[in-house]
Amino acid sequence: MLKSIARGALWLDTWLEARLGRPYHALLSAGLIMEVIRKIGEIPHKLRFTENLLWDLFEIFFELALLVHQVGALSHRFKARDERDHGD
Repeated sequence: MLKSIARGALWLDTWLEARLGRPYHALLSAGLIMEVIRKIGEIPHKLRFTENLLWDLFEIFFELALLVHQVGALSHRFKARDERDHGD
């Protein structure tokens, strides 16, 4: 089931990229930047209000891992854009 969802998402992403091009990339990049900023802003709040320290620490580390992944995805988008623009 998860593989089917992933294949469908990949197909849709490829289709949107082919049909919309730069506006689609701009939308994704803006969304990634906003999500990164939001996640960074949530970290101090989570550190202040802890009811279950072990669970909260796990959640913070998990969100940091997702944040690193999102910044990496944004980096890949910037690199791909630069390669398209400069023909590298």
